[in-house]
Amino acid sequence: MSFFKRLGELVAAKGDAALDAAEVPSQTFDHAYNKMVDTLTDLRRAIVEVVTARKEIEQQIDDLTEQNGRIDEQARQALLQGNEPLAQQALLKRPPLQAQIAALNGQHKQMVDKETSLEQAAQRLAARIQAFRTEKETLGATSSAAAAEVKVSASLAGVTEEMGSINAAMDRARMKIARQSARAAALDEVVGQTDFNTGMPVDPVQAELDHASAQASIAGDLARLKAEIGLSPPKPIQLTSTPVPERGKGDVA
Repeated sequence: MSFFKRLGELVAAKGDAALDAAEVPSQTFDHAYNKMVDTLTDLRRAIVEVVTARKEIEQQIDDLTEQNGRIDEQARQALLQGNEPLAQQALLKRPPLQAQIAALNGQHKQMVDKETSLEQAAQRLAARIQAFRTEKETLGATSSAAAAEVKVSASLAGVTEEMGSINAAMDRARMKIARQSARAAALDEVVGQTDFNTGMPVDPVQAELDHASAQASIAGDLARLKAEIGLSPPKPIQLTSTPVPERGKGDVA
Protein backbone atom coordinates (compact mmCIF):
# COMPACT_ATOMS: atom_id res chain seq x y z
CA MET A 1 0.00 0.00 0.00
CA SER A 2 1.38 3.40 -1.00
CA PHE A 3 1.92 6.11 1.56
CA PHE A 4 -0.63 8.54 0.15
CA LYS A 5 -3.25 5.80 -0.26
CA ARG A 6 -2.80 4.94 3.40
CA LEU A 7 -3.05 8.63 4.27
CA GLY A 8 -6.30 8.91 2.31
CA GLU A 9 -7.72 5.95 4.19
CA LEU A 10 -6.74 7.49 7.49
CA VAL A 11 -8.46 10.75 6.63
CA ALA A 12 -11.58 9.07 5.22
CA ALA A 13 -11.90 6.37 7.89
CA LYS A 14 -15.56 6.17 8.84
CA GLY A 15 -14.95 3.65 11.56
CA ASP A 16 -12.91 6.07 13.60
CA ALA A 17 -14.86 7.06 16.70
CA ALA A 18 -13.63 10.62 16.52
CA LEU A 19 -14.91 10.99 12.96
CA ASP A 20 -18.22 9.34 13.81
CA ALA A 21 -18.75 11.80 16.64
CA ALA A 22 -17.56 14.84 14.67
CA GLU A 23 -20.58 16.60 13.28
CA VAL A 24 -18.93 20.02 13.11
CA PRO A 25 -16.93 20.50 9.86
CA SER A 26 -14.11 22.32 11.66
CA GLN A 27 -13.63 19.33 13.96
CA THR A 28 -13.48 17.00 10.95
CA PHE A 29 -10.86 19.23 9.32
CA ASP A 30 -8.82 19.33 12.53
CA HIS A 31 -8.98 15.55 12.82
CA ALA A 32 -7.76 15.04 9.24
CA TYR A 33 -5.04 17.65 9.72
CA ASN A 34 -3.81 15.98 12.90
CA LYS A 35 -3.74 12.61 11.15
CA MET A 36 -1.60 14.07 8.36
CA VAL A 37 0.78 15.66 10.87
CA ASP A 38 1.07 12.37 12.76
CA THR A 39 1.85 10.56 9.50
CA LEU A 40 4.53 13.13 8.65
CA THR A 41 6.04 12.60 12.12
CA ASP A 42 6.13 8.83 11.57
CA LEU A 43 7.67 9.39 8.14
CA ARG A 44 10.44 11.54 9.57
CA ARG A 45 11.14 8.93 12.23
CA ALA A 46 11.48 6.33 9.48
CA ILE A 47 13.93 8.61 7.68
CA VAL A 48 16.00 8.87 10.87
CA GLU A 49 16.04 5.07 11.17
CA VAL A 50 17.10 4.66 7.53
CA VAL A 51 19.85 7.26 7.92
CA THR A 52 21.06 5.48 11.06
CA ALA A 53 21.17 2.14 9.22
CA ARG A 54 23.00 3.76 6.30
CA LYS A 55 25.65 5.19 8.59
CA GLU A 56 26.11 1.83 10.31
CA ILE A 57 26.64 0.16 6.93
CA GLU A 58 29.09 2.87 5.94
CA GLN A 59 31.01 2.25 9.17
CA GLN A 60 31.14 -1.50 8.46
CA ILE A 61 32.35 -0.83 4.91
CA ASP A 62 35.05 1.48 6.27
CA ASP A 63 36.14 -1.19 8.78
CA LEU A 64 36.30 -3.92 6.09
CA THR A 65 38.15 -1.61 3.72
CA GLU A 66 40.65 -0.93 6.46
CA GLN A 67 41.05 -4.68 7.02
CA ASN A 68 41.57 -5.14 3.29
CA GLY A 69 44.34 -2.57 3.44
CA ARG A 70 46.01 -4.43 6.32
CA ILE A 71 45.92 -7.65 4.28
CA ASP A 72 47.96 -5.97 1.56
CA GLU A 73 50.39 -4.69 4.18
CA GLN A 74 50.72 -8.16 5.76
CA ALA A 75 51.34 -9.80 2.38
CA ARG A 76 53.94 -7.15 1.52
CA GLN A 77 55.80 -7.63 4.80
CA ALA A 78 55.76 -11.43 4.37
CA LEU A 79 57.29 -11.08 0.90
CA LEU A 80 59.94 -8.74 2.24
CA GLN A 81 60.81 -11.39 4.81
CA GLY A 82 61.01 -14.00 2.03
CA ASN A 83 57.97 -15.88 3.37
CA GLU A 84 55.81 -16.28 0.30
CA PRO A 85 53.50 -18.93 1.87
CA LEU A 86 52.65 -16.46 4.63
CA ALA A 87 51.94 -13.82 2.03
CA GLN A 88 49.59 -16.22 0.26
CA GLN A 89 47.90 -17.08 3.55
CA ALA A 90 47.27 -13.39 4.17
CA LEU A 91 45.91 -12.86 0.68
CA LEU A 92 43.47 -15.78 1.13
CA LYS A 93 41.50 -13.62 3.57
CA ARG A 94 40.81 -11.07 0.87
CA PRO A 95 38.04 -12.78 -1.22
CA PRO A 96 35.51 -13.26 1.62
CA LEU A 97 36.32 -9.78 2.85
CA GLN A 98 35.67 -8.30 -0.57
CA ALA A 99 32.41 -10.29 -0.82
CA GLN A 100 31.25 -8.72 2.48
CA ILE A 101 32.19 -5.28 1.22
CA ALA A 102 30.23 -5.86 -2.02
CA ALA A 103 27.17 -7.03 -0.05
CA LEU A 104 27.39 -4.03 2.23
CA ASN A 105 27.68 -1.71 -0.76
CA GLY A 106 24.44 -3.19 -2.11
CA GLN A 107 22.72 -2.62 1.22
CA HIS A 108 24.13 0.87 1.35
CA LYS A 109 22.65 1.67 -2.07
CA GLN A 110 19.25 0.38 -0.93
CA MET A 111 19.41 2.58 2.17
CA VAL A 112 20.34 5.62 0.07
CA ASP A 113 17.47 4.97 -2.35
CA LYS A 114 14.99 4.46 0.51
CA GLU A 115 16.23 7.58 2.25
CA THR A 116 15.78 9.61 -0.95
CA SER A 117 12.29 8.18 -1.48
CA LEU A 118 11.24 8.93 2.10
CA GLU A 119 12.67 12.45 1.92
CA GLN A 120 10.69 13.16 -1.26
CA ALA A 121 7.53 11.71 0.30
CA ALA A 122 8.05 13.85 3.39
CA GLN A 123 8.47 16.97 1.27
CA ARG A 124 5.29 16.21 -0.69
CA LEU A 125 3.36 15.51 2.49
CA ALA A 126 4.65 18.68 4.14
CA ALA A 127 3.50 20.69 1.12
CA ARG A 128 0.11 18.99 1.24
CA ILE A 129 -0.21 19.70 4.95
CA GLN A 130 0.57 23.36 4.38
CA ALA A 131 -1.99 23.59 1.57
CA PHE A 132 -4.55 21.66 3.61
CA ARG A 133 -3.93 23.91 6.61
CA THR A 134 -4.69 26.99 4.51
CA GLU A 135 -7.78 25.35 3.04
CA LYS A 136 -8.83 24.12 6.48
CA GLU A 137 -8.68 27.61 7.92
CA THR A 138 -10.61 28.99 4.95
CA LEU A 139 -13.24 26.26 5.15
CA GLY A 140 -13.42 26.66 8.91
CA ALA A 141 -14.11 30.36 8.55
CA THR A 142 -16.65 29.65 5.81
CA SER A 143 -18.30 27.00 7.97
CA SER A 144 -18.49 29.39 10.92
CA ALA A 145 -19.97 32.08 8.71
CA ALA A 146 -22.48 29.58 7.30
CA ALA A 147 -23.43 28.45 10.80
CA ALA A 148 -23.88 32.07 11.87
CA GLU A 149 -25.98 32.71 8.77
CA VAL A 150 -28.15 29.70 9.53
CA LYS A 151 -28.57 30.91 13.10
CA VAL A 152 -29.50 34.40 11.96
CA SER A 153 -31.86 33.01 9.33
CA ALA A 154 -33.51 30.85 11.96
CA SER A 155 -33.86 33.88 14.21
CA LEU A 156 -35.30 35.92 11.36
CA ALA A 157 -37.68 33.09 10.55
CA GLY A 158 -38.78 33.08 14.17
CA VAL A 159 -39.22 36.84 14.09
CA THR A 160 -41.16 36.59 10.84
CA GLU A 161 -43.40 33.91 12.31
CA GLU A 162 -43.85 35.96 15.48
CA MET A 163 -44.62 39.07 13.45
CA GLY A 164 -47.23 37.06 11.57
CA SER A 165 -48.86 36.19 14.88
CA ILE A 166 -48.60 39.81 16.02
CA ASN A 167 -50.11 41.07 12.76
CA ALA A 168 -52.93 38.58 13.10
CA ALA A 169 -53.50 39.75 16.67
CA MET A 170 -53.49 43.37 15.51
CA ASP A 171 -56.00 42.54 12.77
CA ARG A 172 -58.25 40.90 15.34
CA ALA A 173 -57.86 43.95 17.60
CA ARG A 174 -58.78 46.27 14.73
CA MET A 175 -61.85 44.18 13.94
CA LYS A 176 -62.84 44.18 17.60
CA ILE A 177 -62.41 47.96 17.84
CA ALA A 178 -64.45 48.40 14.65
CA ARG A 179 -67.21 46.20 16.04
CA GLN A 180 -67.17 48.11 19.32
CA SER A 181 -67.28 51.46 17.49
CA ALA A 182 -70.19 50.27 15.36
CA ARG A 183 -71.95 49.02 18.49
CA ALA A 184 -71.35 52.34 20.24
CA ALA A 185 -72.74 54.24 17.24
CA ALA A 186 -75.74 51.97 17.15
CA LEU A 187 -76.29 52.49 20.88
CA ASP A 188 -76.02 56.29 20.44
CA GLU A 189 -78.60 56.14 17.70
CA VAL A 190 -80.88 54.01 19.81
CA VAL A 191 -80.38 56.28 22.83
CA GLY A 192 -81.18 59.36 20.73
CA GLN A 193 -84.42 57.80 19.63
CA THR A 194 -85.52 56.60 23.09
CA ASP A 195 -87.44 58.52 25.75
CA PHE A 196 -85.63 57.97 29.05
CA ASN A 197 -88.79 58.66 31.04
CA THR A 198 -90.92 56.07 29.33
CA GLY A 199 -88.31 53.88 27.73
CA MET A 200 -90.32 54.00 24.55
CA PRO A 201 -89.13 55.16 21.13
CA VAL A 202 -89.36 58.94 20.60
CA ASP A 203 -92.32 60.17 18.50
CA PRO A 204 -90.77 62.43 15.81
CA VAL A 205 -93.89 64.62 15.62
CA GLN A 206 -94.01 65.08 19.35
CA ALA A 207 -90.27 65.76 19.39
CA GLU A 208 -90.73 68.53 16.83
CA LEU A 209 -93.60 70.03 18.83
CA ASP A 210 -91.54 69.92 21.99
CA HIS A 211 -88.65 71.61 20.20
CA ALA A 212 -90.93 74.41 18.92
CA SER A 213 -92.43 74.88 22.38
CA ALA A 214 -88.93 75.12 23.87
CA GLN A 215 -87.92 77.72 21.31
CA ALA A 216 -91.07 79.77 22.06
CA SER A 217 -90.41 79.58 25.76
CA ILE A 218 -86.85 80.80 25.22
CA ALA A 219 -88.10 83.70 23.09
CA GLY A 220 -90.60 84.68 25.80
CA ASP A 221 -87.94 84.60 28.46
CA LEU A 222 -85.66 86.81 26.39
CA ALA A 223 -88.45 89.37 25.85
CA ARG A 224 -89.23 89.43 29.54
CA LEU A 225 -85.62 89.92 30.54
CA LYS A 226 -85.15 92.74 28.04
CA ALA A 227 -88.26 94.51 29.38
CA GLU A 228 -87.00 94.16 32.94
CA ILE A 229 -83.64 95.76 32.17
CA GLY A 230 -85.09 98.48 29.95
CA LEU A 231 -84.00 97.15 26.61
CA SER A 232 -86.70 97.78 24.06
CA PRO A 233 -86.97 95.21 21.38
CA PRO A 234 -85.67 96.41 17.96
CA LYS A 235 -88.29 97.93 15.74
CA PRO A 236 -89.06 95.86 12.79
CA ILE A 237 -88.02 97.32 9.45
CA GLN A 238 -91.01 98.37 7.38
CA LEU A 239 -90.64 97.50 3.79
CA THR A 240 -92.66 99.77 1.41
CA SER A 241 -93.16 99.24 -2.24
CA THR A 242 -93.44 102.17 -4.70
CA PRO A 243 -95.22 101.46 -7.91
CA VAL A 244 -92.93 101.66 -10.88
CA PRO A 245 -94.32 103.82 -13.75
CA GLU A 246 -94.77 102.11 -16.99
CA ARG A 247 -92.33 103.06 -19.71
CA GLY A 248 -93.63 104.89 -22.70
CA LYS A 249 -92.81 104.06 -26.17
CA GLY A 250 -90.50 107.12 -26.45
CA ASP A 251 -88.60 106.41 -23.28
CA VAL A 252 -84.99 105.27 -23.53
CA ALA A 253 -83.95 102.35 -21.53
